[in-house]
Amino acid sequence: MNRSDSVLTGALYGLLALGGVFLALVGSFSYGRSPLAALGLCALNLVAFRAAGWAAGGRTGALIPAATWLTTAGLLSTARAEGDVIITGGALGMVFLLGGAFAALAAVALTPAARSWLTGLPHDVPARSR
Repeated sequence: MNRSDSVLTGALYGLLALGGVFLALVGSFSYGRSPLAALGLCALNLVAFRAAGWAAGGRTGALIPAATWLTTAGLLSTARAEGDVIITGGALGMVFLLGGAFAALAAVALTPAARSWLTGLPHDVPARSR
């Protein structure tokens, strides 16, 4: 991998991280409209994280927006000193948080790895014949 590939990969991962933050911010202000809205946002998260993994060519592409979504949604669900809470602890808030966490886990698990965890070789390298 040359230097320009590394820069492009870093830029892609940075954009994916911003996408995860964006999904969490939009979802946290939209989930409370109805139970279908909360479930729809969870489905949108699954599709978006899976598409990010496909676009980046591996699990890291799905993991980065999922991790930033989880971090942002977690921060928005904590109470501030003023008493403000954006994602409440009610039923819809729990559906949004737990469904989004499940969507993140499922997207990372369903995205094929770019390399073998055992050998470190790309999956498209044929096995040697003996």
